[in-house]
Amino acid sequence: MVRTRSFRLLAPITVAALAFALPALADDPIVKLPATPAPSAGPTMSAATEFCGDASGKAEELITRYSSKAGLQNVYTSDLYTAFSDDPKNATVMYTFTTKHNPAYPAAVCRKVVHEGDALTVQMKVVCDGKQEACAKLQNDFNVMTAKMQAEVDQQIAAQKK
Repeated sequence: MVRTRSFRLLAPITVAALAFALPALADDPIVKLPATPAPSAGPTMSAATEFCGDASGKAEELITRYSSKAGLQNVYTSDLYTAFSDDPKNATVMYTFTTKHNPAYPAAVCRKVVHEGDALTVQMKVVCDGKQEACAKLQNDFNVMTAKMQAEVDQQIAAQKK
């Protein structure tokens, strides 16, 4: 009976001691885990070394560069986006830029059709210097659109093989 009482007293003391000791251990450099970097919204200037085969840069620089690039035509304009393409009917590259009304501004997206062996794939690069949450949404929205584009390309190839 005496042992039972000592364990009943010892358990709360042990829990209290651990509660005070664990925070001290967390500050110990041997135990402390390295800080995890914050997730990014997608490729930013530091992560995107190229933008559809050209040198990358800040989103505003890319918007200026490609909005006036010879051979590109404006194919879409809205309050949130402006898009340019090399060929409006059979594009091999499309540049989409956010406008100042878009929460992800400034951001530049390049989607390019690339031959990889016998397959055609749609590759995408995003440079977003806007707010992190808005950039994450932009990245997700364009991932969905790119997947749809890839499905259309795959369907066209399948139809041509028949």
